[in-house]
Amino acid sequence: MQPIAVIGSPNSTTTFTVDILETARDRALDHAWVTFEVVERFNGRAYRKRALCQLGGIVTRNRWHEDPIIRAVIKHQGALPALSGESDLTSAQLTALGVFLLDDDGRVRRRTTLATPPPSGTPVFPATADVLQALVDTEPGIFYAGTSPGDGLPVPLTLRHFGATEAGGFGEAVMLGIFGQTRSGKSILAAQLLAGFAANPQLGLLVLDPQGEFGRDRFAAGDHRVDFSIRRLLASLRTSRPVTVASTDEVALEGPEAFTETLRRAGFFDSLGFKGAQKEREASERLAGLLAELTDGEGRRRPVRDLRGADLPLLVRDLARFADVIYASRPGTTPGEGQRAQDVLARYQLDEARLKRVWASALTAFRTDGGRTPLSQLIQRVLGDREVVVLSFAQEGAHDAVPYFLLNEILTRLRQVIHRSFNRGQASNALVVLDEAHLFAGEHAAESSDGMRTRTLLAQSVRMTGKYGVGWMFITQTLHDFDKTVLRQLQVKCFGQGFKLGADREYVETELGKEGFARYCSLPDPKRTGRYSFMLTGPIVALGSLGTPLVLQGFRSSDDLMRANPHCFKPEPSGH
Repeated sequence: MQPIAVIGSPNSTTTFTVDILETARDRALDHAWVTFEVVERFNGRAYRKRALCQLGGIVTRNRWHEDPIIRAVIKHQGALPALSGESDLTSAQLTALGVFLLDDDGRVRRRTTLATPPPSGTPVFPATADVLQALVDTEPGIFYAGTSPGDGLPVPLTLRHFGATEAGGFGEAVMLGIFGQTRSGKSILAAQLLAGFAANPQLGLLVLDPQGEFGRDRFAAGDHRVDFSIRRLLASLRTSRPVTVASTDEVALEGPEAFTETLRRAGFFDSLGFKGAQKEREASERLAGLLAELTDGEGRRRPVRDLRGADLPLLVRDLARFADVIYASRPGTTPGEGQRAQDVLARYQLDEARLKRVWASALTAFRTDGGRTPLSQLIQRVLGDREVVVLSFAQEGAHDAVPYFLLNEILTRLRQVIHRSFNRGQASNALVVLDEAHLFAGEHAAESSDGMRTRTLLAQSVRMTGKYGVGWMFITQTLHDFDKTVLRQLQVKCFGQGFKLGADREYVETELGKEGFARYCSLPDPKRTGRYSFMLTGPIVALGSLGTPLVLQGFRSSDDLMRANPHCFKPEPSGH
């Protein structure tokens, strides 16, 4: 293979100046991947190293065209024979993505760094798919989720499970964030990464789907240039992964907080005389506390699904006593004997039949006798049995209302099941995906007490679940108003289009650095090209040992993804 450039000057151990050779001036060079080799000596031994770099900052100069006198001639004559074009010098900047230590046969031993800048005159060669594969083929979890926009080479990512490193895992849970404005390809990239993670049968997957995109298996709806099906991808894996899709209508909720919230939304507490959002909330919390303490005849805790009609009058009586406390009608009044308590009991007696119907209706979402699966059981199938579950909690007819209390319930059960598994000595190994995460961890969530609780629960969950082997993937449209506690926990960040201005720009520029941000700004607009480009940072970047951001252009279809990863997917039947 012929070199396309030589190392020039000045250089450091991570960025290099190169002079492009005449034979390569007509090649597409921007964003192209290249390699060079150096030999470094230390303690009398020679170490052969190969650096993989990305080309950028290409500049062509002609000193004759910069001379003021010659420019005056050019103004009248146009191009100068033997000078214009012939004397052009093209230079570029190389940014090191990773450096690899080679053995005597040229095979990769491990990742490393350069100890000294390479000498000028070192030849630089274009990278090929075979060269890239040779750099990473010894690593577990390699998955090609797209191509390099410069030269179309497949980009390898490291998508492992979260178990022990000896078993081919990361050794810890990984937290990921996929950021991009509407139609930037966030869900498509998420689907591709999900397929890569699902190639590890040891990893369970739980997709929390507030808008039904994953449940309906529809990505980039309306864009006929893209064809993706997560079900087909997971079914085609060498270890096939069937997908269970469940809506909240098919799942039995369990927590007393979710039950009292359902009652509150149905006007139960308002009917009893607890007026205003604050008083309703206090009564709701009181009832949740009472339900959590209910026991059966043998002293075992009684779940919400086992509530009986006879429990209602007793609980209302306690709420009546509580009304005297929170309204504090008259000093010295014994709770339950004041005017407020009498008012609550009178309202209940007047409206008893309707309130019993509201109570029974709220209970249906918690009962399992109608075929509903308990939420904890569904989560246990992900954490314990390593299944793939898509839980759609979009609410029909409530398009404007964000279902905070449903996510609160899911997060509470998730943490409960993780703790239970840990106490039994069972390690969790799962990835939880939250689509449209800005609805739950953005600024808008802080406008209500429900939303505020969700944000807090999310931040606590991300901090807590990681050490138990449960990672998170957030798919979101916003950056600057996204919860900072959650953002700080994310080791992997994937930036799509839409963050070149304002507060978002500052955050992305800080994450990518000045050079990385300049490359981010040059990414093509997917609305025009139909190709979704992202910049990735973090431990899933297989080629990057130096933390350099990587540009990835996603595939357009499930077929392209499967063809790029024959080691993960079953061979296609002939004639497909």
